[in-house]
Amino acid sequence: MRPNYPKSSLFSLCWLLLLFVAPSCVVQRLDRTPYQQTSYYTQTLKGLQEQQPATMADTLQAGWAKVNITPEVGTPMAGYGKRRGMKYNQVHDSVWVRTFAFDNGKSQTYFVALDMLIAPMEITAALEQKYAAHGLRPEQVYLTATHTHTSFGGWGKKLAGRIMAGKYKKRVVQQTTEKILQSIKLAQANLQPTRFGYGSINAASWVSNRLTGSEAARDTLLRFLKFEQASGSTAILCTFAAHPTILPSMQPILSRDYPGALVYALEQKYDFAAFSAGAVASHRAVYHHGDSFESVQETGQALAQLILAAVPAVKTAYTSRLGSSRLPLYLPEPQWRIGDNHRFAPGLFYTLFGRYPAYLSSLQLGNTIMLGMPADYSGEFMSELEQQAKEQEQHLLVTGFNGGYLGYIIPDEHYKLKKYEARAMNFYGPHSGSYLQEVLRRMIGLYRP
Repeated sequence: MRPNYPKSSLFSLCWLLLLFVAPSCVVQRLDRTPYQQTSYYTQTLKGLQEQQPATMADTLQAGWAKVNITPEVGTPMAGYGKRRGMKYNQVHDSVWVRTFAFDNGKSQTYFVALDMLIAPMEITAALEQKYAAHGLRPEQVYLTATHTHTSFGGWGKKLAGRIMAGKYKKRVVQQTTEKILQSIKLAQANLQPTRFGYGSINAASWVSNRLTGSEAARDTLLRFLKFEQASGSTAILCTFAAHPTILPSMQPILSRDYPGALVYALEQKYDFAAFSAGAVASHRAVYHHGDSFESVQETGQALAQLILAAVPAVKTAYTSRLGSSRLPLYLPEPQWRIGDNHRFAPGLFYTLFGRYPAYLSSLQLGNTIMLGMPADYSGEFMSELEQQAKEQEQHLLVTGFNGGYLGYIIPDEHYKLKKYEARAMNFYGPHSGSYLQEVLRRMIGLYRP
């Protein structure tokens, strides 16, 4: 028999239960379990054992192509939440997808660089629905982005995506997807036997560590690959660790920021050029004329001149080694922080940000390894990774924004800092930096000659 409580008592009881239960549903303590003791670590290592090394076959062929992906004026911009879906009303410089195709007769891979904030998850999902019809598999396509904060949005469905990139536009996602596939087809049609070589040059005066201010803890190298087709056509692919955030956040003008000026300057000397953001977390560009297009031009052209001065000394050679892979990355529950010891419950995080698969990309050309991250990955990690590659007599490029997004991945010792990168944008807890760094080291080891 049900007790007959007064309505006022029932109301009070409900409030007491809500006050008791709700905090545990919204706020939880941080999980500081060492990652080596977790199931997600074990699962990722198991996946590593299944990765296939690069293939050796015929002489490497390479081709390249670019396609304009600029949406119509009035499309939302992506990069800053405070814009609140602001639309651009002017195009300063168009945005593109720039693609390299590689084929050694046994393996085919594609390097796709977007003039966008990230390679968005919704576009990644749309591409994967179409790959089979184009004879492609997801692991063949290495996605990345320039990370300009003044390109177009309209590609995020969840609330966090809409805050960063404006109202979702299905047509924008469809058009961008089709143009990426078009660029792959065009690059494939341009395949020729190709020599290539790796180069790097110190660009310390153009990058700083915005998280700690450390002069020593910076990735200062401007890295590039030089390609020479049998026909004489030439191309440059380059990466750098400075955030492309020079232009004013509230200026409604579409632009590629300094990567656009850099690529444009390179294409005055070479037939084709592309740029990808490197390990940009905690790194900012250094410039001298305020948040302006003048600073964009100065920075882009200065970096281009460094490359152009270094290119003649880079030796190129044919290779037959080519490989690519996509490693599923298993993760802990999200640990989006409140204060020093608490986090929002994972369910709330997924409601705001969505739940997407994460993976690490890899691509090997001869003795050069490229690793693609689903994150803003800190340049402070690069010296250790590069040293390992050097010990294997190989070169290394790390790029970001490969079709997923895990927030900022920074060294564990910075987790305590009350900074944007360590608080608002650190989604996966105090050990995410050391966890991913170990996985990357293991991936480099897979490509040991």
